Amino acid sequence: MAQALLHRAEGYERESRASMNGVLGTVKTFLLPAAIGALMIYFCYHALAGDQGLAAWAELQTEEATLEKQIVELEGQRTEIQEALARLRDRTMDMDYVEEIARTKLSYVRPDELLVSAR
Repeated sequence: MAQALLHRAEGYERESRASMNGVLGTVKTFLLPAAIGALMIYFCYHALAGDQGLAAWAELQTEEATLEKQIVELEGQRTEIQEALARLRDRTMDMDYVEEIARTKLSYVRPDELLVSAR
């Protein structure tokens, strides 16, 4: 009788190992590819829509183009201002330019002229 119980216990042990191997096989078959797929989706999402992804890169490219245009405009304004300052320096003072500034900015006129304002 003890041997029959021992034989029956060995049978249960074999069955539990077989069922455990089946569970591990199922886990290896489905869970591993699912985990790899989830990781791929995670990294693809962040590559496209993350803080340093493709969408952010495109936005930075647009911002860079806008800033480059502003730089060109500001450099042009700087050149104009430098030329105006050069015309107003003591050694190279352009009296016609000084008169032009006085007339346009300050509305000065000569005593024999009449100022007509258009509004």
